[in-house]
Amino acid sequence: MAQYEAVKSQISQLRTLISQLLLQKDGVEKAKSSIDSISNGDDMDTIFPLDPGYTAMIFAKPSDRNHYIIYLGADIFAKLETPEAMKVLTERESELDRAINDLNQRLNQLEKLQEQYEAVLQQIAVALQQQK
Repeated sequence: MAQYEAVKSQISQLRTLISQLLLQKDGVEKAKSSIDSISNGDDMDTIFPLDPGYTAMIFAKPSDRNHYIIYLGADIFAKLETPEAMKVLTERESELDRAINDLNQRLNQLEKLQEQYEAVLQQIAVALQQQK
């Protein structure tokens, strides 16, 4: 029974982690789309968030449409030209895809194991009912 509970806990943790990675991937996709729009757009206003939760935003015109500040990891940011920024984000997106796929495979394995445990527990419950 303890193994069954451990598997359930691992499944829950994996689902949470996959959700977090999907959110990160969505952020990377939006960043790439925004860079593409800004780089190829005309001199129109762009909406910039003033906080991470998008509680407040401002209309502004980017002063430089060819350079972007990109997070590289470990609290390091770099000012990169458009092609390099897109390359870094595309690589990050690929890394996230691989991680999500690996975690989904592990999740599928654990869900199958959970089903096996549930089948055994059901058999035990039936056997106990028949003994009464």
